[in-house]
Amino acid sequence: MKTFILLSAVPGAGKSTWASAYASSHDNVYIVSSDEVRKEVTGFYQNFDQEPLVWETFRKRIHEYATMHEEATVIADAVNDTNVLRKYYATEAKEFDKKVLVYIDKPVDVVLVQNKLRRSDKWVREEVIYMYFKKMEPPTEEVINMFDEYILIN
Repeated sequence: MKTFILLSAVPGAGKSTWASAYASSHDNVYIVSSDEVRKEVTGFYQNFDQEPLVWETFRKRIHEYATMHEEATVIADAVNDTNVLRKYYATEAKEFDKKVLVYIDKPVDVVLVQNKLRRSDKWVREEVIYMYFKKMEPPTEEVINMFDEYILIN
């Protein structure tokens, strides 16, 4: 079986922590992290000069893991802040038997504290976190229905 898990949350909310915990308790899990792809492409987590290449690589890697392995769970670890993006990934993940949306919804004060607990090279500026809080769309019923499972984490 092939499972696709799409994470959605503001920066610092715990997406990567959730993905790592999931991977440590399940077999054949492949995490595709936009932060790690960005570091691979640019050398730094916070260098946004090559975003088209970062996102092309991110999307391609999701499909590569699905086609390379008979049994696989691929976790897409990125902000995915809009319902348009969530619909895109739900539609594009055709090679997966199961699609799961994980939406992490934590208060801004918790996210700000968690962000400071990260390694310093992964810190996100506070104004960026506030910006994402303003633009983050909760999943609509239509989006939730495009996935086989919806997990809300508070």
